[in-house]
Amino acid sequence: MDNNQPQTPAATTGQNVATQQAAAPAIDYGKIQQMIDSRNQSSEDTILKSYFQKEGLSPEEAKKAIEDFKTQREESKQKEKVDNENLQNQLKDKDALILKQNIEHEAFLQALDLGVETKTIPYLIKLADFNGAVDDKGAISGDKVKESLNKVLTDVPGLKKSENQAMKGFQIGADNSQGSNNGVLDDTLARVFGTKK
Repeated sequence: MDNNQPQTPAATTGQNVATQQAAAPAIDYGKIQQMIDSRNQSSEDTILKSYFQKEGLSPEEAKKAIEDFKTQREESKQKEKVDNENLQNQLKDKDALILKQNIEHEAFLQALDLGVETKTIPYLIKLADFNGAVDDKGAISGDKVKESLNKVLTDVPGLKKSENQAMKGFQIGADNSQGSNNGVLDDTLARVFGTKK
């Protein structure tokens, strides 16, 4: 191919576009934002100065009024930020309380399934550590809750129903089959939970 032949208009246009694209200047978005902010600031100052002069303020009074306006606006922004943070914290606290109640409900059901007496379940739940019972999506794992309860029942076997109690069904009167052990368990539980007088 002869390089001395004249190029077609399409080829020339393609080369011009390629050259323009290669030589495109880098855009400094930070500088653009500074220019906008600077212009907005000067426009705001002009508007405020004009307003206060129309209200009959001297240039010194207008300058002071502009400073007061900006200070008040900044304080309002800070107050709004603090209020939003407080609201977020309140929502987190409510979410945590609801999660705790849901875990305790699941623990109650699991404790019944494990054969724990209903009057003993609150003590069992207080002693159990449910830290691993909730996944990163906030779902409660019944198996993990049961595992936590079983750990406490292993450490404090007196919290679980005895075979005797589980087999009896309906009972009238006190059960003396365990002798004084029930009193010792009741005393121990009362001391642990601060209900012993």
